[in-house]
Amino acid sequence: MLLSLLVFFGGLPLMSYALYISIFQLEAEGIFTFLFKIFSILFSGFFSFFALNLGLYQFRSDMFSLKNDSLFFDRKKKKVYRVFRNIPGLIDYVKNSFKKRNPFYPWPTVIVEYDWDSLIFVYVSKVVMLGQLPSTVHTLGVGIKDPDFAQKQAAKSDHDKAWDQMLKHEAIPNFVDFFTIGNPLVMSEYSVQALWAYLHAYMEENGPALPVGETLAEAAPNSWWQSMGCIGPYGPKIKKWNQDHPIFVVMSFLFFPIFGPFYLLWGTFVSA
Repeated sequence: MLLSLLVFFGGLPLMSYALYISIFQLEAEGIFTFLFKIFSILFSGFFSFFALNLGLYQFRSDMFSLKNDSLFFDRKKKKVYRVFRNIPGLIDYVKNSFKKRNPFYPWPTVIVEYDWDSLIFVYVSKVVMLGQLPSTVHTLGVGIKDPDFAQKQAAKSDHDKAWDQMLKHEAIPNFVDFFTIGNPLVMSEYSVQALWAYLHAYMEENGPALPVGETLAEAAPNSWWQSMGCIGPYGPKIKKWNQDHPIFVVMSFLFFPIFGPFYLLWGTFVSA
């Protein structure tokens, strides 16, 4: 959403103004100035179109995303169900917008069923740069084995097998799908192991559905009014906010002209 706002209030007006200058104020008195005007119109027109679609794409990706990309573990049937929004790439989004003549066409919600025995849990650890400091990101990934992998591997030539070995550095099954569990930015080496142990115990050893000492999270807000109550003392939870943080409530109303617009934007994005 932040990128979308930057595009709509920064890049798009700038490119639109450049297009206006190129069409109405840039004079073409000779062949070189005429070619330069044509180039300026094409350049600014292309990036105006690109900025518009990029802003809409980022806006839709945030506002129309699922509240929770969920995983459901069915211990009885040994099944895992993954629910997610099938968001296209930017190029595919632009193509489909032309076909449907509607930039707000619905993105489908997809439910994929996996057999528990076909899942391969992968612990991924890599170093990334957060600002100027290196940081290690820990991820619990899930790969889905290809049931026809052995047959496909046998049909390959020795050259293709050697090439696959060199690319992967080790002999691992081909994954037909791959996804991650949890937020890598808040996970550590120990939490990744604990999460895998908890899932394994639940599905294989009749473990508890909720770890000891943990409580269920509150339900996500279903409306804009409920979202405002989650982020500040302006919604249905104003009495609770007043009981827990009375000074904060008074300050919020006294300085509403300053804080109000930020809370309105925050509450709107939370309700998306």
